[in-house]
Amino acid sequence: MPTDDELIAARAAELAGRSDGGFEVSRFLTPHGQAVFFRAVAAVSTDKLNKLFFYGGCRGAERRAAVFFPDWAIVDDMPPCFPDTPLFSPEREAFFHEEILSYGGEEVHGITSVTVRGSGYRTLGHRDYLGSLLALGIDRSSVGDIVTDGEYSARIFLFSKIASLAVSELDRVGSDRVTVVRETPPFGFVSARRTEEVAVVAASMRLDALLGAVFPMSRSDAKELVERGLSEVNYLTEDRPERTLAAGDVVSARGYGKFEVKGTDGATRSGRVRAVVRKYV
Repeated sequence: MPTDDELIAARAAELAGRSDGGFEVSRFLTPHGQAVFFRAVAAVSTDKLNKLFFYGGCRGAERRAAVFFPDWAIVDDMPPCFPDTPLFSPEREAFFHEEILSYGGEEVHGITSVTVRGSGYRTLGHRDYLGSLLALGIDRSSVGDIVTDGEYSARIFLFSKIASLAVSELDRVGSDRVTVVRETPPFGFVSARRTEEVAVVAASMRLDALLGAVFPMSRSDAKELVERGLSEVNYLTEDRPERTLAAGDVVSARGYGKFEVKGTDGATRSGRVRAVVRKYV
């Protein structure tokens, strides 16, 4: 049976091949899925890679759909994309947000958002909103980011067809009654997760050393976790504990969390590295 990554890669090749005559859009993908998709398209054609964008309904989205511009689309001044281009290039994201409007916006990619508001009876969290959507029979791949706004409301990005279902059928989240309206995000809306900057001291910038310094685990446990394939660097599985990390690398460990390497701040007298990371909380 094909793995999830193999299914994503096959879908990437299929959509790339179909994009000659029109826009092609995937389901929402996790950051890992986007990295797999990106790598699969890179293996097919650099030209197709240049017509590929990832879009989640707003800037900064984590869950995004792959969107291919067709070959006939005239896209001037497009930032080039190569197999080693950063997956979430801010330049390409900004370009896409501006360019897609000239082709119809939502009519092309089919992504919109709804605002869900509770009564104030109880605090609602990400799991509450997601669980209620899934209970309606909505597939997880049809739902993008869920951005909570305070304790009683959230903006949820999803495909237009699903939005209609949510507006008409979603009346409870958790044990609270809610109202659902379809709303365009305000100009400049950004989906952002809370982070905190943390300074740690590690033996080196090796993956296992930094994991052990950032999360509550020993370096030997970190080494074992990596070797078991339970860590990712830049959203792709990394099983080499000795991999050296650099500024900009995004690292995750299953069951522990995620952080971005910001850089180093010198060394201690004993030669250990002072590293600065942005930890997702």
